[in-house]
Amino acid sequence: MLKLKNACQVVRHYGAGFCAFRAKYALQKKLGYLKRKSPSRNWTQIWIQQRLKSKLAQSGADLLQIHESNEKRFFFDSDHLPNYAGRDCKKVLSQAENILNNRFQYFFDEWHSLGQVPDWFLNPVTGKRAKHDLHWSDVNLFEPDVGDIKFIWEPSRFAWVYNLVRAFAATGDKRYSEKFWSLFESWLEANQPNTGPNYACGQECAIRLMAMCFALYAFAHSKASSRDRKRKLIIAIMVHAERIEKNIDFAISTRTNHSLTEAAGLYTAGMLFPEFDRSEQWRQVGKKVLTNEALKQIYPDGAYIQHSMNYHRLMLQDIVWVSRLAELNDDTLSGELMSRCEKATSFLYQMQDGITGRVPNYGSNDGALIVPLNSCDYLDYRPVVQSVNYIFSRKKLYEEGPWDEDLLWLFGPEAMAAPLEPPERTDAAYPMGGYYTVRNKDSCAMMRCHSFKDRPGHADMLHLDLWWKGVDVLRDSGTYMYNCEQPWQNYFSSTSAHNAVTIDGTSQMTKVSRFIWLDWTKAKFVGHKSFDSGVIKVMQGEHYSYRRDRNDIIHRRAVLSWAGGCWVVVDDVLGPDRHNIRLHWQLCNAEYDLKDNSLALQTEPGPVNITVLGLAEGLKYEVLKADKNRPAGWQSLYYGRYEPSPVLICSQLANLPARFVTLIVLDDVQEDVFWAENGNLSWTLCKSGRKYVVGLNSIYDSGNSAFNFIEHDSKRMSLD
Repeated sequence: MLKLKNACQVVRHYGAGFCAFRAKYALQKKLGYLKRKSPSRNWTQIWIQQRLKSKLAQSGADLLQIHESNEKRFFFDSDHLPNYAGRDCKKVLSQAENILNNRFQYFFDEWHSLGQVPDWFLNPVTGKRAKHDLHWSDVNLFEPDVGDIKFIWEPSRFAWVYNLVRAFAATGDKRYSEKFWSLFESWLEANQPNTGPNYACGQECAIRLMAMCFALYAFAHSKASSRDRKRKLIIAIMVHAERIEKNIDFAISTRTNHSLTEAAGLYTAGMLFPEFDRSEQWRQVGKKVLTNEALKQIYPDGAYIQHSMNYHRLMLQDIVWVSRLAELNDDTLSGELMSRCEKATSFLYQMQDGITGRVPNYGSNDGALIVPLNSCDYLDYRPVVQSVNYIFSRKKLYEEGPWDEDLLWLFGPEAMAAPLEPPERTDAAYPMGGYYTVRNKDSCAMMRCHSFKDRPGHADMLHLDLWWKGVDVLRDSGTYMYNCEQPWQNYFSSTSAHNAVTIDGTSQMTKVSRFIWLDWTKAKFVGHKSFDSGVIKVMQGEHYSYRRDRNDIIHRRAVLSWAGGCWVVVDDVLGPDRHNIRLHWQLCNAEYDLKDNSLALQTEPGPVNITVLGLAEGLKYEVLKADKNRPAGWQSLYYGRYEPSPVLICSQLANLPARFVTLIVLDDVQEDVFWAENGNLSWTLCKSGRKYVVGLNSIYDSGNSAFNFIEHDSKRMSLD
């Protein structure tokens, strides 16, 4: 009965068309249709003359000669690579040295060796090898003995190409071009067409195709680039384009960035290699899929369908790559698409911390950065925001820095002289995506409040991120890994790993597989208000996730910012019966001291003090520290790795309704914190000696606003 109920939910959430396509695809896979459609080959069996346009094939000209005369433009001139004069090249040269020694960076974090002769099927973490002699449709992507397939895919994404090209441009050292060709030929020998795990995902093929094109144009005139090597590379690009084209329907069915990346790869091959008989179809299909899917996936307010900051960035990288190629070759993308993309760029800009360039570590984060053209940290979003904004405005958003290098490669030196015109970051509301921010001079909070209409990634409704002077004081735990042992497998996407409230130890939604949630959250955003010329700011929302089996339980959260230095968060849980309620605050990794109901954090910019009060007796306080036996107390900033980060948990077994009030003071210490019977919350700041009072409406009257007035210096202001 439960399976039938779940199946009905899948059809309702994903649609009958999606379910029918997936069933059909599974049948085609089982019957061997995919093998016949994209058969395994040996590289020697690829007859290039059969793939060329008929007139070109009959001309008798060499493939490379034909390609070099096609007059298509890439991002840069092969004879004049970007000038690195005045740039700090230490990091790029250090990384290139690793690659020369067959050490590869995984998810822009840790480096691992694949041996003297690279083993392209080795998971360096588990020490196990993936099966490499199967047709890609027979590959088990979740082989438990091998570990996470992404550790097999990562070096085969060819992200190392961009590092070698940048080092070559900086020095002219032929070792870097020679290393590219030796690694490419090693990969080619190990990965025969359509065979093995590195062909199992069309998106992986597209990312690799884009990198191969980058290498072809960058190393075109290097002494190491023999005609035979370049011919092999062009053939490999063609084979990848064929693999993508024949299976792009599957990527479209996922309703994810996979379709955008595959479309970008297909467009790239079609635009840059018009000599092939399928090139015009590749270009048209790539352009059509990119346009249609991007308009479906980017909400009209600029938020992204996958509820993930990192996937939002990946989507923008796909679009800036294609739009620039189109611009250089007198092609155009739809105005509606570019308008939507401009809003998506503004979204990331508004979510950014102005000091670090980082955004909340929100949603699925699998370490994807498909065009790494700078020496910024993986967590810095300035490079992509800068380059995509330039497409629309021909202006820069940030002062000169390493994030400008993307502009240099994609648009040339003239982009470096673009005028600086950054818009102001303000309180932001993205109702279609469900993101809301309150921003002050030195601090900013982001809250999620959304009724899912598209596949959720994490069970995190009303999650709150709080940033202060470049530090994510209250943060998201991240993703860690898609394929690992329990309890790590499900923890990071669960409600417990977010700044939210859990009821009776359950998540807000029901997870039925690695990427599938059921009982999708419904929520309502109540208000986003500003008072006293922005000195006081309030936002409030509620969700109904626990109604499914908890008798109409509602979680309501209201957030008040007072001059940016004091934050008050009111969490009301309404409903019947007695329940175990847990409030989770995921803290930044800093020294802390918990005394009674107050926690003092010692962050780099200064002290942060957090006090939590409960309406009923019996509120318990504890801090979960890093413990290898449990996932709580950790955060994952880079895919596949976690690090200590404490969690403050306030729990209570109580009859509903119940209320938690959290007072957060930045760069000061609160004392005499008191919650009176009339609902008023008061405290005094030690540095200034000023007393603050916030009037709270009762739980039953908090639907429109949890706050009714503020008072300080004998002045009172209504918030109704």
